[in-house]
Amino acid sequence: MARDMCPEVRIEAFNALAKMQRVSEGVLLQSLSKKIIKTDTGSASSIKGKKLPPKLSFPCAAGIFAHGVEDEFYQVQAVACKTLGALAKLSNQYAQKALDLLMDMMNDDTEAVRLQTLQTLFDMATYGCLSMQEKRMHMFLGILMDANVVVRNAVWRKIRR
Repeated sequence: MARDMCPEVRIEAFNALAKMQRVSEGVLLQSLSKKIIKTDTGSASSIKGKKLPPKLSFPCAAGIFAHGVEDEFYQVQAVACKTLGALAKLSNQYAQKALDLLMDMMNDDTEAVRLQTLQTLFDMATYGCLSMQEKRMHMFLGILMDANVVVRNAVWRKIRR
């Protein structure tokens, strides 16, 4: 549903994903990557002497968020961003990988997407699942000088809290 042709369906799909309370880390990580992640099953299995590739891990989840944050509709992007943050509480590894997508979203042309990204980063920090590495810090600090006054003011309000 997150890849449906209708943007309203995609928005509702991301809203539903945000409400999930229990989901495996494998599914979460797969949702961030467009490439299908293979499970670590040790060695590959074999049937009748023929070697088989390792089982795939949740291919239907592949790239859901990668596509969501690149959606042509800013409303879908904003909801995908919000959902990324909501699910970050469930896994630290997921939160760190989601941070890559969120930092890219800070460069989006749409004010609404950048504002939602700021809110998501703030929420992740509040929940204790935001760990900013030095390589990302310059990008985050660059937001303080954003060309858009609304975004700039939002950043300052978040910092003052």
